[in-house]
Amino acid sequence: PGFSITCKAKPLTQESQLREPRALSFLQVMRDGMSYQIKKLDLSGVLDHAIAITKDHFGVLVKIVVILQVPVNLVLGLSLASLMPQSPAMGASEEAQAEYFKELVAAFQQNQISFAVLIGLSLLSAMILLPVTNAAIIDAVAKLYLGEKASVGDSIKTAFSRFWPLVWTMLLTGVAIMFGMIFCILPGILFAFWFSLATHVVVLERLNGGAAMQRSKDLVTGNLGTLFILGLIIGGIGGLSGVVASLVPQFHLQIVVRTLMQSVMMVLSTAAFVVFYFSCRCGHENFDLEHLANNMGVEDAERFSSEYVHEADDIFEE
Repeated sequence: PGFSITCKAKPLTQESQLREPRALSFLQVMRDGMSYQIKKLDLSGVLDHAIAITKDHFGVLVKIVVILQVPVNLVLGLSLASLMPQSPAMGASEEAQAEYFKELVAAFQQNQISFAVLIGLSLLSAMILLPVTNAAIIDAVAKLYLGEKASVGDSIKTAFSRFWPLVWTMLLTGVAIMFGMIFCILPGILFAFWFSLATHVVVLERLNGGAAMQRSKDLVTGNLGTLFILGLIIGGIGGLSGVVASLVPQFHLQIVVRTLMQSVMMVLSTAAFVVFYFSCRCGHENFDLEHLANNMGVEDAERFSSEYVHEADDIFEE
């Protein structure tokens, strides 16, 4: 305060005109050196990166699901199948469907305790193993997307360490959506969109409860259209995979195929929403520039200093 500086600009020479593009190109070189583009992405960019991550690291990501979900789902699915009659083929007549329904009711009446135990175990798996599996994949995909190393054991350990914050946040989110559905349905749909990234926030930012929900709302604000279409596409692909699995004629083999396809879809869908999460962060708080700066090593900084900062000194000397 109290001082002013007057700068008189000189016409740029051909050499000095090259300096700014060279400095900007340095940042581009740093970006290009990364495996994936960490920046604000459109819908096609999110899907492209999700498919690339799933393909490049398929073994690691699927192994998480195989360890945590597949055995339990296969045992429960095949056990239920052993108690149920063979379902009619697609396009079966009304008589065949009515006969199947009668056989299903009779099977349930004869095996009420077995059905109750299996359904209870299925619900328990959905409340415990499903969120842990999702959290482990989120952790692994996030590390791989940011160019870090990911291991199955570390990601599973991280997921279990965040179990209670996940449960608490999921409970609050479910209650909010339920009350929203009671009041004219539309608020519940809006809440579902707002809080769709709450799990990602719990795992990746160590927030929970209302803070995670508010953070999710802040991130998706301005990205609701992309989120809606992304959800439709992922849901459509999941539905199509279910139809393909239902074409398997043998009932027990059908359950195995459906379980495996669901595992792949879980990896792909989780990867898509992790990429979308980071895309929202890049648009909301310039996460891409922050990550780029954090990943500049000493050699990069020295090269940047020698090539560009010294040139800035030359400009002031002129």
